[in-house]
Amino acid sequence: MNKKVLKVSFDFDFTLIGISAPTRDYRLCWFLNKELSLNLVKTEDIILTNKTNEEIYFSKYHQYFEESEQDYFLLTNKGTEGFLVPEHKEIDFFLLIHNLNYQTERDTLLSKINKISITQTAFFIDANKLKSKENLLL
Repeated sequence: MNKKVLKVSFDFDFTLIGISAPTRDYRLCWFLNKELSLNLVKTEDIILTNKTNEEIYFSKYHQYFEESEQDYFLLTNKGTEGFLVPEHKEIDFFLLIHNLNYQTERDTLLSKINKISITQTAFFIDANKLKSKENLLL
């Protein structure tokens, strides 16, 4: 009997910014909304299960711009019982942006995030190099 294997590959075509900010998620969200002229709104949490089938909850904020078809997501990395992306435990939050096409736009965004008083650092992350990149599929 012939065996067929289905290989599934996902498109990780988004900009990912890791943010280190020792604060609550709603507070960082407020600063990002103010400094970046966004209107991120709390949505349903991301729910993952760990090896012992316990649910882990991660906060998620979202805004969609129809005219540019850009999606902004603010995600917490530290959940109730673990990390969304365990290989980056030093990161508190991820800003995930779909359709942020121009390098100048990306650099300006990163610069503005780094200027926020409560952020320690913010930097770009290549999602394709992450082991747990599937956790970022929304």
